[in-house]
Parts: sequence; C-alpha cells; structure tokens
Amino acid sequence: MEHVHARHDELPGQLTLHVGDEELLLDRARPRVRPNELVVAPVELHKRNVQRRLRERSASKGAFEFEDPVGASRSVLDETNVPSKAIDRIDRLALVRSLLTESESREAARVSLPPGVPSRDPQSVEQLRTEVEALTNFHPERVGAWRSGAESLYEPIDAESERQLDAALDVERALRERTSKAVSEAELVRRATRAITATEGSAWSDAYPEIERLTLVGVSSLSAPHADLVHSLLLATSLEIHVHFRRGTGEFLRSRTPALLDVTSPGREVFE
Repeated sequence: MEHVHARHDELPGQLTLHVGDEELLLDRARPRVRPNELVVAPVELHKRNVQRRLRERSASKGAFEFEDPVGASRSVLDETNVPSKAIDRIDRLALVRSLLTESESREAARVSLPPGVPSRDPQSVEQLRTEVEALTNFHPERVGAWRSGAESLYEPIDAESERQLDAALDVERALRERTSKAVSEAELVRRATRAITATEGSAWSDAYPEIERLTLVGVSSLSAPHADLVHSLLLATSLEIHVHFRRGTGEFLRSRTPALLDVTSPGREVFE
C-alpha cells in the first residue's frame, strides 16, 4: 500500500507526519514484556480499529500501550500531584445555565453574547466556548491572532467575530469561579502540557518510563490543545512522535501543523 509521510522542513526531527497508512504502526508490532510505544487515539473507534487490525494479523500487542489524550494527561498530572479531575458536560451545562440566569437578573450582564447565540440556551453558549477552546487553547498568541484577524474583516463581521471570542473567554472565566475542578478535559490536557515543560520532561518520563515513541492515530482534525501537548513533548523530551492524519483532510492538516506548533510556552493561558 502506498504510504505518504514526510518531515516538514519547519518541524523538529523528532516529529513525522503521515497521511493515512497506519501499516507503518502495525509493522512495528512484536512481543515485548513492556510496551515501548504509546498509541494515542482521540476517538475510541480509532483505537479499536488498530486493535482489530492487529488481531487480524495475529500480531502481538506487546509493543503498544493504548490511551487517549486525556488519559495520558491524567497520568502526567498524577505524577506531579496536580489535580486531574474535570467536570463533565452535564455539570458544565448546569453551570452555564446558572450563569445565564444570573446575567439576566443583573443590570450589567456577566456575559455579553454575540448575535445568533440564544441567551437562554446553555448548549449554544457551551458550543461557542468549546469551539474557541479547540481553536485557541486559550493561548495568548492565538487569542491575539483571532483579534487581529477580526480587525481585517468587514463590518459587521469583524465586531461579531470579536464578540464571539470575548463571550467564550467570559464564560470560561465565570465557570472557573464556580468549580474547583477543571472546567473541561481540554483543561487537563493544558495542565499536563505545562507540567511537561515545567519539569523539563520528567513528568512525562515518570508517567511513561518505558515509552520511546508516541503515535497519534486517526487524526481528522488537530485541535490546539492536542497540538500544544505534542509541542511540549517535542520541546522537553527526546520522544519520537508520529502523527497519522486521516485521508481526505490529512494533506491540509499536515500543511497547517507548523503554524499550530508556532507558539511560545505551549499550555499558557490568556487568563494568567
């Protein structure tokens, strides 16, 4: 089978990007007492697909440990005694609903929503917060780029774009005041990202002492939280990292990866 993989000139030598062709991963299957490769799948289905293909080959899974980004992040946080619990979506929606009700009863609303986002619909507000988090990871440089991009748009789209950003940031701040846990699982990924760089990689090596390679599979979109986690590993460890993009969106995502990694201090937040 033809495989497409490349090292981009602007990317660290530790990182290899692939479009499709998980055959390269499957070919590394062999018996081992302890796994030396962490296979990270953002979606459970992709993990099961890899495991199924290994069974079809009658190949040993001994070389592989399987996890998702949040699970890997929790393992890192547990090594650094950083809280690793997050509220779930149901609790988050309840907090958003409470926030919206409170804003309605005040003369000055706590959260000013942009046009098109119903003020009584917590799901729409949470969707906006989630989308901004996925695109920016609340990193100051990405938030600044959003504002700069909004300024280049025509009225009234420019103002609407900036209001969407501000609303999402306001909601995130308010939610943090209402819970002692992480607001989202993406926040756990950010915490782990910061822990990896702050400990110069020891938080990762303590959590995964035998792991020499990380393979991210089934990637149909590379969110900013996941990109920053990869970035921190590239900065602080000697880990070999492979990212397998799905065919269809893979070529575009591969071309966008240098820009996604082009931030300083991955995991930093605009709220600091």
